[in-house]
Amino acid sequence: MSESKVPQAAGWWHDFDFGTGISIGLDVVELHAEQTQYQMLQVFEHPHLGRVLALDGIIQTTLADEFIYHEMISHVPLMGFARPPRAVLIVGGGDGGVLREVLTHPHVERAVMVEIDERVVEVAAKYLGLQGDYDDPRAELVIGDAAEWVRRAAGGAPFDVVIVDSTDPVGPGEVLFHEKFLSDLSECMSEDGVMVRQAGMPFVQRDELPSAFRDAVGAFGSAEVYSAPVPTYSCGAMAFVAGLKDGRSLREPRDERSGRHYNPDVHRGAFALPTWWRELTETG
Repeated sequence: MSESKVPQAAGWWHDFDFGTGISIGLDVVELHAEQTQYQMLQVFEHPHLGRVLALDGIIQTTLADEFIYHEMISHVPLMGFARPPRAVLIVGGGDGGVLREVLTHPHVERAVMVEIDERVVEVAAKYLGLQGDYDDPRAELVIGDAAEWVRRAAGGAPFDVVIVDSTDPVGPGEVLFHEKFLSDLSECMSEDGVMVRQAGMPFVQRDELPSAFRDAVGAFGSAEVYSAPVPTYSCGAMAFVAGLKDGRSLREPRDERSGRHYNPDVHRGAFALPTWWRELTETG
C-alpha cells in the first residue's frame, strides 16, 4: 500500500470516461493517495469544490455538492415510504453521507452500513468530515462484502428501506449489480420494503437506467425512476431507481421536511421525467 504523506503540487487532474470520450478536469492539490486492497483512493483540494474524493480515478463526491446526492438518495425513499421506516440498510456509502442523512430521521431505530473498504471510511472521515455519527447507538458499521452480508442476512429482521450507495458497476461494486444480489436484498426487506440505487447519468450512460429499472422490476415487482442534478457528475441529471415490493409509489412525501436541497416540492418534482428518460425505461 502506497500513501502520500504531504500535499502534492497543484496541477490538473482528470476524471476520464473512456467509454464516451468525455473527461472532467480539475485544477487541484492532492492531499492523499493510496492503493487500498480494493481500489485507488485519492483526496484533492479544489478552490471551488472543496475536498474531492475519487476512487479508481472517478469522482465520488465533493464537499460543494455532496448534500444534493446524499439528501436525494436518502430522503426520497425515507419520506416517500407509507409509514415511518424503522430499519434502514446502507450498502456502500463509505464517505458516510447517507448515514448522516438517515440518522436525521428520529423514527429510524436501526441503520446498518456495510462497506467493503475500511480505508474509504477512515480517509473520508479524516479529510471530508461529512459522515454520520458512527457512535450513534442506532448505527452499525460493518466492514465487509455487502453481497455476502446480505446473503447471510436473508430471512432475518427485515429492513424497510435499503439504500445502495455504490460506485459504478466496475471493480468492487460490480457484484452489487448482479441479479442474485437484488434477489437476496428482497429477502432482507419488509413486505412493503423499498430499495433505491443510483442509475448513472442517462445522457452519457444510456444503458445503466434501463438495466437498473429492468432489474428492479424483476427483483421487487415494481419500480420508479426519479432524478437529481448533481453538478460534479458529468453531463447533467443523475437517475435513481427505486424498487418497490408492494408497488406503492414514493412520489408523495409523507410529511413536511426540508434540507439544503431536499424539500417536498423537490421530492414531487424529481419524478417528473423527460420523455427520452421514459422511453429508456419503456424500451429497457
